[in-house]
Amino acid sequence: MGNLAGKPDQENLNELKQELDVDFHKISIPELCQRLGTNLETGLTAAQAKANLERDGLNRLTPPAKTPEWVKFCENLFGGFALLLWLGAILCFLAYSIQASTFEEPPDDNLYLGIVLTAVVVITGVFSYYQESKSSKIMESFANMVPQYALCLREGEKVNIKAEELTIGDVVEIKFGDRLPADIRVVE
Repeated sequence: MGNLAGKPDQENLNELKQELDVDFHKISIPELCQRLGTNLETGLTAAQAKANLERDGLNRLTPPAKTPEWVKFCENLFGGFALLLWLGAILCFLAYSIQASTFEEPPDDNLYLGIVLTAVVVITGVFSYYQESKSSKIMESFANMVPQYALCLREGEKVNIKAEELTIGDVVEIKFGDRLPADIRVVE
């Protein structure tokens, strides 16, 4: 029998724990350079950098799973205060149906109130979804607006490359006020 979905088996769990055993910050600088195949004076060669990049992938965080748009729309339509308004509309329709079954000519007040409440909830839900999607698109555009660059040693020359193209073993020069482009070990 297989494992239940979402429950990693023991072997997988051990692999994950092994990935977290990082000692780059504890070992000596010469041992670090030897392990990463780099040189503090020349950095990586272009071939080493390309091989590391192909092996490890780009230096960026995996984006979180996105919520589907229909789920966001339903959250705006049925979440929070809107749920109370839906409940009020349902109670108005229920009251109207009870009045319609007991009276020959029932008053239409509850029917109209139920229709108005439903219209208000739908309109505000659509408007909220539109505003939310617009603001999330603006935030995404900010993230892609200015790519971060890093000054890195490659084949003995200082090269300005995109931070996402940094790889394990790159020697990065940072100055006061720079954002750290990756997980780095401060050498000097």
